[in-house]
Amino acid sequence: MAKNLAAPVSVNAAEPVDGRRSRTVETRKRIVKALTELIREGRHSPTAEDVSVRANVGLRTVFRHFDDMETLYREIQNEVQGIIGAMQHLQYSSNVWQEQLVECIEARCRLYEGITPFFISAQVHRGNSVVIDLGIRYGVDLERAVLKRIIPADIQSDKPRFEALIMALSPEAWVRLRREQGLAFGAALASLQLLARALTQT
Repeated sequence: MAKNLAAPVSVNAAEPVDGRRSRTVETRKRIVKALTELIREGRHSPTAEDVSVRANVGLRTVFRHFDDMETLYREIQNEVQGIIGAMQHLQYSSNVWQEQLVECIEARCRLYEGITPFFISAQVHRGNSVVIDLGIRYGVDLERAVLKRIIPADIQSDKPRFEALIMALSPEAWVRLRREQGLAFGAALASLQLLARALTQT
């Protein structure tokens, strides 16, 4: 049915709707930002009350925008997955696989350094969240895929060796070196490079 082009268009009528939509988007952003800030500060398991206080909104507002805390954590998980996904697009300066591996390890360690608080938080909540569990598994699959682009087929075919390399270059290894073993960034990076060389020697 053709529109009546002569019918008056009420611009003012759309403004309250657009205004509410804009406020909704901004409120959601504030809530997600609040959770992100709390986790980055080391609060690995902030409550909805913590989030509402940091976002300066009521607790009901938090749950009006997010059904539960898992839904809110899903927003964080999506952001972290986007950061991890950047590993797939690394451009290497060398065509030699050993040198590419060195570059790859340094890039992923810098990435791990940035997402460590979120990784620890994810481990805390993994047992109670299907979304977070799937996100961690996605990360492992991605780590494997990135290494497969670099490591020669004969090393990949040695499954225990290749899986050991994946584990050695995992965020779990990085967190342990930095936190439990207390290494500075450069020393932790050197440790992973050493492990990688040992596991890929031919």
